[in-house]
Amino acid sequence: MGGKAGLILVIGFSTILGYIAMNVANVSTQAVTNMSMYTSMTSSHNIALAGANARLAKFYQDSTDWSTVSKTFTGDNFVGSYTAGIEAVSSSRLRMRCVSTYPLGSGSLHDTVEVFFDRNKKNSFTLFAWMTDFEGNVFWITKDTVWGRVHSNGNLHISGSPVFMQKATTAKGFDPPKVGSGTNKAIFKDGYETGIAPIEFPNSLAEIVSASVGGGRRYTTDIFVTLSPGTTANNDGKAYIRGGTLPTSPIIDSVDLNDPGFNGVILGTNTVGVEGTLDGKLTLTSENSMYIHNDVLYERNPRFTTSDDVLGLVAEDNVVVKNNAANNSNCEIHGSIFCRDGSFTAENYNSRPVSGELRVLGSIVQQVRGAIGQFSGSTITSGFSKRYRYDDRLGDQAFRPPFYPGYYVSTYAITNWWESYRVMEFQ
Repeated sequence: MGGKAGLILVIGFSTILGYIAMNVANVSTQAVTNMSMYTSMTSSHNIALAGANARLAKFYQDSTDWSTVSKTFTGDNFVGSYTAGIEAVSSSRLRMRCVSTYPLGSGSLHDTVEVFFDRNKKNSFTLFAWMTDFEGNVFWITKDTVWGRVHSNGNLHISGSPVFMQKATTAKGFDPPKVGSGTNKAIFKDGYETGIAPIEFPNSLAEIVSASVGGGRRYTTDIFVTLSPGTTANNDGKAYIRGGTLPTSPIIDSVDLNDPGFNGVILGTNTVGVEGTLDGKLTLTSENSMYIHNDVLYERNPRFTTSDDVLGLVAEDNVVVKNNAANNSNCEIHGSIFCRDGSFTAENYNSRPVSGELRVLGSIVQQVRGAIGQFSGSTITSGFSKRYRYDDRLGDQAFRPPFYPGYYVSTYAITNWWESYRVMEFQ
């Protein structure tokens, strides 16, 4: 029995050890297979990423080139290929799709990377505290202070040490060109950048004009608008329309700014004058020029209290601070000023009396920079000194006067990036 028992024991152990050896061999083989599969999957994904980045680089060199690009890798240690093309998926979006091919046995692996672009990204001009298409020969000087973003498509002229509280940018540069040398002693609290892409002005005020006849008010004569805050702080303000160019002209119409049927636009095809206190949301527009006869204020100043009042002062040509008794001892304007083909300026700036400060809470955008005062060095000799402060609420893209003009970003912004990804099942 002892001999038989020993034989059985040997056979049993041999069988067990053989089974273990077979499983170890299978695990080793599967590990090699898994590693090979993982390497193939990683290679396929990396080819798709490489192709996507290569096509993006080519696209940003020439954004009009939407052609399909293909490349094949045939090295000893690396093979595979990718195809990457660009197509429009809507009127405002493009898609760049890159698909890889990596050989695996008798078949192939394919990975996909898709990148989406927004090609019609529209921003409100109210994002800038100050913007010009051309600065002319007007200088920023000592004691000038501006809060908010500043941009010009031309050169910013500096004489002395004006203070820019937020970033300043130009499509060209500075005059004098080097900050800190010559007369350019400007102080940039948040830095500056030159040589950036110009921001194009719209070709017309068509959107506002359309709104004025589709829920707004449109007048085909000279008008003067007196803003009245109403009796409470609940957007019950009114705008009284006068037939003429003076604050004493007869009232021909009134607009309840809180009327649900009113879309927030009042437009005059000729000269528009304005003064008063606003309670509500309004874009006042002239297809000619607009004249500020006295302070234009919000009922609740957003610098010191919660306010939802917002005003746009938009002109095809100029927005002008009148030379009159009311404005010859400071003038304050709350609102976003936009001169599509003109300037924001003070009437008779070089011959009127010294008029104190021109204070603006909001934003100023003009095609050509206008002057508001005459200076000898840093001493004012006529007109106004500047005190411009950005209305921080305008930093919210969604908060702006009704139908206020906007601009399109000239570069394509990436809005989404999608990659296919396999989850490997290990054996």
